[in-house]
Amino acid sequence: TPRCSARPCSGFVAMADAKTSVSKEEDALIKKRLLTQTTTARQGADPPVKRLVKKYLAFCGALGGDGDDGASGEEEREKHRESFLKELALYEFTMGRVAAVTSANTREMASYSAARGEVDEAVSRAEADIRALRDDLDAARQDRRHKEEYETLRRLCVQLPSRSDTQAACADLETQIAALTKESDEASSKLDLRKKQFALLLHAAHELRDELEEDDAAGVGGGEAIPMETT
Repeated sequence: TPRCSARPCSGFVAMADAKTSVSKEEDALIKKRLLTQTTTARQGADPPVKRLVKKYLAFCGALGGDGDDGASGEEEREKHRESFLKELALYEFTMGRVAAVTSANTREMASYSAARGEVDEAVSRAEADIRALRDDLDAARQDRRHKEEYETLRRLCVQLPSRSDTQAACADLETQIAALTKESDEASSKLDLRKKQFALLLHAAHELRDELEEDDAAGVGGGEAIPMETT
């Protein structure tokens, strides 16, 4: 017996692999084989529909034949009738099984579709969760990086003096700078005064030397002009 009808089978193939496609000719051939039962017939045997038609034609031939109408003819007709009825019952049973299998496959396809929808929904939720977790991970990494930078700065700040100590040291340095500036100004004033005094001293020394030179020159000239008398 066939496992499924043409439409569920083609639908199952489409769901199983989206890349696999059945051409119209192949789909029509599969449908024809399923309808005529040729896919389940034994090698060299006629399909059920063909066997049923043969039994029916044989029975009709026996009913309309011109042979003996006696006991043998009646027996022959009864034989063909029973054979046809058996073949018809077998075909009806086969069709019933095909209908049952088709119904089961239809329900199975509906179950597959529902499961596929659940799987797709679960995949979508998982992808959304992954994106959310990735965002949370990036935020956590950024927060951790900020905390590490803050800890590094905190350690550097701990090694440095406090603000009040720094301000006091700056005030002390400013006081020292002001005192040194005052001393420098006073030293500059004294130096200028000393320079002026030294310049005045040099000027006085030059004048004194000039006067001494002039006196020496005058004394030498007077001695030559008045000679001394000896007795």
